[in-house]
Amino acid sequence: MGISRLVLCSAVAIVIANPALAQGETKIPAAPSAGIKDDVETVPFVNTGDQIGIACSALSKSSADSDVRVVLTISAQPGETPPGYKKVLATDAQVAHGAVRVRIPTVPDLEDHLVNVDVYVVDEGAAQSCDAGHMKIVRQRTAPGTVG
Repeated sequence: MGISRLVLCSAVAIVIANPALAQGETKIPAAPSAGIKDDVETVPFVNTGDQIGIACSALSKSSADSDVRVVLTISAQPGETPPGYKKVLATDAQVAHGAVRVRIPTVPDLEDHLVNVDVYVVDEGAAQSCDAGHMKIVRQRTAPGTVG
């Protein structure tokens, strides 16, 4: 009984930990400086308007009055049309327990782009940052029975 409860709790924790219950994922070549052992990085798909959670070491060292910002930088991919901007700020940031929850902004032409996610933490006299990897912004889901 105890082992099955442990397995169930672990499965629930994994599902909750995934960013915004991402719709899928893709694989891209890993950046040489990323420190990833494999040649590819698994990239989750998220929608504009989704909330995601990010944990990183800079957040675990931050204080309650730290200024925390999450920036999405467009990662140019061959064949993509640039949206006309390079970076966008994620909104509705909520910081707690060494993590930040933000909403993926709904801005023109962000869909169908790969973005690099960076977290910046500014305290009184110090600044830290974390590279939170990549995400693919996909077309927003529509409600059943609607055209979109």
